[in-house]
Amino acid sequence: MTAFCTLSPALQLALILLVCLSAFCSTTLLVYKLFYRRGAAHILIETAIISVLLVMLTRLVKCYHNEPVGIHFPAAVIVIIALLVLMWAGAGIFSESKQDKKQLSPFSIKQAVDDLPMGLCFADTFGRIVLCNCKMSDIGIMLLGSHPQTLNELESALLNPPETSGIEIIKGSDNLFRFPDGRIRRFHKYMLTAPEIKGYTQLSAQDVTDVYNENVSLERENQKLREINKKLNRMYECMEDTVREKESLDLKVYIHDTLGRSLITIQDIISSSSDSVGTKLESLKEAVSYLSSNRSTFRNTFEDVQQKAAEMGVKVTLDGYIPTDTPAENLIVAAARECVTNCIRHAKGDLVKVSVHEISGIIRVVITNNGEAPHEKPEEGSGLSSLRRSVEASGGEMHISHIPAFALILNIPGKELYEL
Repeated sequence: MTAFCTLSPALQLALILLVCLSAFCSTTLLVYKLFYRRGAAHILIETAIISVLLVMLTRLVKCYHNEPVGIHFPAAVIVIIALLVLMWAGAGIFSESKQDKKQLSPFSIKQAVDDLPMGLCFADTFGRIVLCNCKMSDIGIMLLGSHPQTLNELESALLNPPETSGIEIIKGSDNLFRFPDGRIRRFHKYMLTAPEIKGYTQLSAQDVTDVYNENVSLERENQKLREINKKLNRMYECMEDTVREKESLDLKVYIHDTLGRSLITIQDIISSSSDSVGTKLESLKEAVSYLSSNRSTFRNTFEDVQQKAAEMGVKVTLDGYIPTDTPAENLIVAAARECVTNCIRHAKGDLVKVSVHEISGIIRVVITNNGEAPHEKPEEGSGLSSLRRSVEASGGEMHISHIPAFALILNIPGKELYEL
């Protein structure tokens, strides 16, 4: 075999570098095993391999410099040993790195803590920070201008953040801070109680921006709801008075109509023959009895209007259909009753025509009579004024025409529009 000393200087240098590379890889593998605390056997094997390589490397360097050496290594043996060591070290490093991903180590724990989206640090019993992730370190630099060393200085800076940091305390909140990037973080201090870490303190800075914004939005909605509730409460307080006023107004309108018919009946009795006096006295008696405690129950129907009108000598006709049990029915009946009274008192007629037709959800009511046409637009008395208020309160319209003849026109929402 060719000895190392007989090789050219270039080949000698190449073999020396190959042995150096083998020794470097073996040293790297030894560091891995020491860091992860492998068994003593692993450490001894790697130490022995490195020792052999160092002895061999020393001999080769002396031979390269033409110094006398006691042992002449064959070149082929040097290459085989170096390659075997390289393969052994490469396989060991690959195996150790693979196991590193599956096992906990101080390095893996520090990396995991640094990767957390929240700021986190731990302090020992003396308040010295022993572990601080990147996020909390950045916060400490913003507050202090340098990496935080103790928990006390970090807490003191949080109590009164410097203006240069751009960090603001959110007033009225529990340890909430607004950072220059617009994020909201909550700081929480927690004493660790596990036996092996008892006395240590954890300080966290959790990002609660989304939760804070949702709470602010909910608070705005709650404020709107509180304002609406105040309005509803005021409406409820006024509702009793409104209902009482409406009932009083309806009573006044009915008394107005009833007394009007009574006066008309009295006038008619005076000028009537004795044959019809009895019937008209019965009508008058029923009208007056409304004011006594023994009055009959009032029926707000169109048939009742026709009956009362007939008793006063007025015929009421209906063209169309009146929807029953609806607000529209009450308005149409009230309008017909008022028009009967006005027909007798002012127009001196004996026929009232009521036309009811529904178009596109709107009930159009036209009421006319065969009496004398007014020379000018009639003034609205208490009866027509009350009717107008009722119609407009229901969302409808009321119009009075006097050319070429008197006509009362109502546009009332139909049942479907009321339900909307």
